[in-house]
Amino acid sequence: MLISFVCINFLTSTEQDKRESYTKTGSFSIDSFGDEEVLIMMKESQLLPGNVLKIYKIDGDNKNAETYEVKKVIFSKRSKVSIQLKSSTYLKGRLLNPGNTILSKGWEKTRTPVAFDTDDGTKTLNFKEIEFIRGNQKIVLDRPLGDLNPVNYLISIYQSKAAFINDLNRTEKSRWTNSASDENSSIYDLFTPPIIYLVNGELTTSLPEAPKEMEKEEDFGLSLMSFDKEEYRLKLASWIGNTPYFEDLQRKISESSPSNVKNRLELKVPYKENGAYRPGLPSFVKTTMDDEEKFLMVEYFTVQQIKDPKTGGVKSVGRALIKDFRNDGKTFEINSIMKKVYSGNFKILFKFDIEGIPTEDISIGEADIGKEFNLGDRNYKILSIDTENKSVQIEKKIPNKIESNIKNLSLEN
Repeated sequence: MLISFVCINFLTSTEQDKRESYTKTGSFSIDSFGDEEVLIMMKESQLLPGNVLKIYKIDGDNKNAETYEVKKVIFSKRSKVSIQLKSSTYLKGRLLNPGNTILSKGWEKTRTPVAFDTDDGTKTLNFKEIEFIRGNQKIVLDRPLGDLNPVNYLISIYQSKAAFINDLNRTEKSRWTNSASDENSSIYDLFTPPIIYLVNGELTTSLPEAPKEMEKEEDFGLSLMSFDKEEYRLKLASWIGNTPYFEDLQRKISESSPSNVKNRLELKVPYKENGAYRPGLPSFVKTTMDDEEKFLMVEYFTVQQIKDPKTGGVKSVGRALIKDFRNDGKTFEINSIMKKVYSGNFKILFKFDIEGIPTEDISIGEADIGKEFNLGDRNYKILSIDTENKSVQIEKKIPNKIESNIKNLSLEN
C-alpha cells in the first residue's frame, strides 16, 4: 500500500507540471519583426505567451543560463500549422487570416476568429476553443537577447505538460526537471502512461472521432435567362442625295419627347458618341481614325428601286454598309425597310440568385470574354461564349477558398 501511494504522489506532483525540452545547436536564429526583436524557431514549435525559455552556451554551465518569458508568438500569413482544440480534436491546414496571426497575453479572449483551411474545407475557429497552435513560430521575448550567436547556444523550453502530451510531431527527447533543489542533478526519463477507453465493449487508447458534418455546397448562383440577338441602336430613317440620316434608338430628342435623335452621317467619315450632348444636338459627332473612341463609319450608301409586293408599284430603298469599330470593325447592312437591325451581336442575360443575398440581373455581350464581376462577395469570370450552342462557361470563386467552380450555362440547364 505504501509503494502505491508513493507512485501516485510522484505522478500527480505539481512539480512535474512543467516539462523541459532541449534543442540542438543552430535550432534558432535572431531577426526583427517591425521594431521588435524576434527569435525564430528553425523547426515547428507550439510555444504560447507565458512559456519560459532558457538560453545557455554549449560549453557553459546550465546554472548560468539566461531565462526569458515568451511575450508574443507570431505565425506568418498563410502559414501551414496544426491546431489542437480543447475538445481534443486535432486539425491540420493553412491559416487564412489576411495578415500575420499574433498571440499575446490574453490571446484566448481575442474576439477575431481564426480562418483555417483544411482538407475538409474552410473552418472558422474561436481562440477560446484552441489549446495550442503548432508551426513555424517567431517569438518576441520579454527583453532583448543581446549579441549572442545562435550557433554557440542551446535553448531549453518550459511548457505545460498537457501541451506536450498532445504534440503529435515532436521527436526530441524530454526530461523531468526538479526545480525544488539546485543540488539534485538527477534526471528521470519521461514515461506517460496511456489513457485507456472502453468503447463498444473494447479497450482502446483513443476515442472515436465524432462524425464530420459535410459542408453543404453552395449553389452556383447564376442562371442563364436569355441568349438573343442584340438589336442595333441605329436605324436608317431617310436620306438626302447620297447622305443617309440614322435614328438613334438610345437617345430621345428630350425627356418629354417620344421621338429619337436623328444623325446625318457622311460617307467614309468616322463618328463617335457626343459626350457633350444636349437637346438640339446630334448624338454622334465627327472624329478621326486615330481616336480610340470612334464608334462607326458609313462605308457605302446607295438607293435602289424595288417592287413593292403589297402595292405592285416601285419604291425607293436606301442601303448602307456600316463598319462598327466597337465590334472589331465588323461590317453589316442597314436598309430603310428593316424594322429591326441586327449586327450579328448577341445580348446575354443572367440572373444571380443565392439565398440570403439580393437577386440581381446581369447583361453581357459576346465580346465580354474575360470580363469579371462581383456579386454578393462572389467573383464570377466569363471564360468562353458559344454563340452557336448559346452557352457560356463561367468560373466562380469564393473568398478564403483556393479552389474555384467552373460551370457551363445554357438555356437547357
